[in-house]
Amino acid sequence: MNKHTIARAAVSAGLAVAMTLGSVAPATMAWAATNDGVVTIQKRADGDGTALVGYQIFKADVVDGTIGKVASNLEWASDTAKEAVETATGKTFATAQDAADELAKLTTSGEDYVLGKDDTLNKVAAYMRENQSNPVEVTPGVQKTGLSTGYWLFLTTKDSTNSTTEKKKVDQSGTSPIFALVGGNALTISQKATIPTVDKWVKNDKSNSDWSKAADSQVDQQLEYKLVGTVAQNVATYGTYYYKFTDNLSAGLAADLDTVVVKVKNGETETAIDASKYTKKLKANDDGTSTLTVEFQDLKSTGVTIDSNSVVNVYYSAKLDSKKAYKLAGEANPNTVTLTYSNNPGTDSNGDTTPAEAKDYTYKLSLTKVDSKEATKKLPGAKFTIQATTPDEGAGSAAKYVQENGSLGSDAHEFVTDKNGEISVKGLDAGTYTVVETESPSGYNKVAKFTFTITPDWTTDANGVATELKEVTVADNSEAVDSSVVDNGKVSLTVKDKEGSGLPLTGQAGIGVTLAAGGAVLAIGVYRVVRSRREQDAE
Repeated sequence: MNKHTIARAAVSAGLAVAMTLGSVAPATMAWAATNDGVVTIQKRADGDGTALVGYQIFKADVVDGTIGKVASNLEWASDTAKEAVETATGKTFATAQDAADELAKLTTSGEDYVLGKDDTLNKVAAYMRENQSNPVEVTPGVQKTGLSTGYWLFLTTKDSTNSTTEKKKVDQSGTSPIFALVGGNALTISQKATIPTVDKWVKNDKSNSDWSKAADSQVDQQLEYKLVGTVAQNVATYGTYYYKFTDNLSAGLAADLDTVVVKVKNGETETAIDASKYTKKLKANDDGTSTLTVEFQDLKSTGVTIDSNSVVNVYYSAKLDSKKAYKLAGEANPNTVTLTYSNNPGTDSNGDTTPAEAKDYTYKLSLTKVDSKEATKKLPGAKFTIQATTPDEGAGSAAKYVQENGSLGSDAHEFVTDKNGEISVKGLDAGTYTVVETESPSGYNKVAKFTFTITPDWTTDANGVATELKEVTVADNSEAVDSSVVDNGKVSLTVKDKEGSGLPLTGQAGIGVTLAAGGAVLAIGVYRVVRSRREQDAE
């Protein structure tokens, strides 16, 4: 092989570069004899369950040189390969070398290059996938030997990424087409693909709170939620890119569909996507849960730039609904999101991400009215108002009153202790509340107004982000109140009333004397009337 042949082959279709798409382990830069091809396509992770197939485009002699792998004596590997290249370029070629020269002019090469959907080599890959029979199977992470030397195309199989009705493909993603020279030293290839991810965040209503994985709230209070999705590293290769958020809300949560806004973040800039570019739906399920979906048939056609670094954010509001069966702080009210996405270029297959979760908590108050001297004596009929003094919800809720269903309102609601001397109200947020006894039980004095404060302690991750409720504490400012927390979410207040006391009377006769005197006068009067009538009858 003369120098001119080597130089020509080195620029043909990027064949002097070890591959187009994907990265290559360092090769020995020395001339080596041509031998059977040996290839290892690396797994992306332990959970990579994808499979690949190889299609040979050109047969060639391949050696390792100082500029990388070099091919010479090119021939078509099959009639289908020739048809694929001619269809992709729109030209006919007298020889395989002529086709290689044309591909070199039309296609960018390099281990960091991701094929675009309109790239010539991507069109070659699409044709080969649809028309070439009997591809060579390649298992990621397992060395493949005995390949014919030359220029090869490797693709992820559709079956290994596409979900079925029986089973969902989770965290699987196909590589963009890999074109590589096989021969000479053994070749190790890294796939050019990443798996999209999804996450969910909630913003606590406490002042200066940032996005976290867990928060607490008052019942019927709107909280902000955010769904965050990434896209595949090789998104440019896809002709269309299906993208769908599925957010499953527990029975106690209610999402507000009208608040849904979708934005794409590129760098530090967020750009809103027109609502006509996606479909949003809220479905009530038979088990009391609900499902919020935000669906793009093609994320790349929204008019907003989508590249490998883009992040898709979905913002909306939701609340713990006082009319629903929400859970108290001993248990969280979770909502779990999954992202479904196009996961294999050149196919219509979709896959799902591992779900992500955010949690909302709320608290319950149990107030019991008892005799201050006899704690077992419960006092019914006491009336109280409960006012949010400094609630987490912020200044807009300060001075509002707790209502019967636990929500906050402008008008004071009077709670009345039942036959067991108890008041029970659930759906409270963290913060400080003022309690006023507006009417005491008969024979008892009202306690002075007092406050109690609910304080959560959160479990946090390495970044200080709250992930779940660890503990709840309560404190009060009254000697007439005993406070405690039961079941990590039920705040218990025992309010002790004192009986009214009798006063000494020094300026009036006792009521018993007065009643006795009145009775004597009445008796004398009755006697005189009877006697007078008898005398009249005798005459």
